[in-house]
Amino acid sequence: MSELIRSIMRSFPLGVVVITTKWSDNLVGMTVNTFNSLSLNPPLVMFSADKTKGNDIPFKESKGFVVNFIDDEKLFDIFAFKPIKERFREVKFIEGINGSPILLDSYAYIEAKKYAAYDIGDHSIIVGEVVNGKFMRDNFEPIVYYNRGYYKLRK
Repeated sequence: MSELIRSIMRSFPLGVVVITTKWSDNLVGMTVNTFNSLSLNPPLVMFSADKTKGNDIPFKESKGFVVNFIDDEKLFDIFAFKPIKERFREVKFIEGINGSPILLDSYAYIEAKKYAAYDIGDHSIIVGEVVNGKFMRDNFEPIVYYNRGYYKLRK
């Protein structure tokens, strides 16, 4: 059954972002396809992190996180496949409000303070309250993740 569900979910295009945080003086970031808006009042966003790999711990224990909207597949691969300690050596960033990294190659970002975390099955749902956001540039082509690959959306 789980392979059937994986197969069905691969056929559903999803937005993809890089989520970053500062945790115990370490910079942490990962590519996720589970980011979504949750509420407008208060302004809440959410994503899920794999508990079996410990991906949830930095986000559950930090003060907040940054959602980096990216249109460069190479950046997604850095934050999906490179060892954690090497990820920030290959990108340019500035420190956000909560100390979380804002990737300078993002076309937009949202900063959120941690609002809640919920353990559900093998993942944790991390909820943040939006405290800041900005478009970094006007010219961009968002990327979706579909059938194990990246696809650019063109206007």
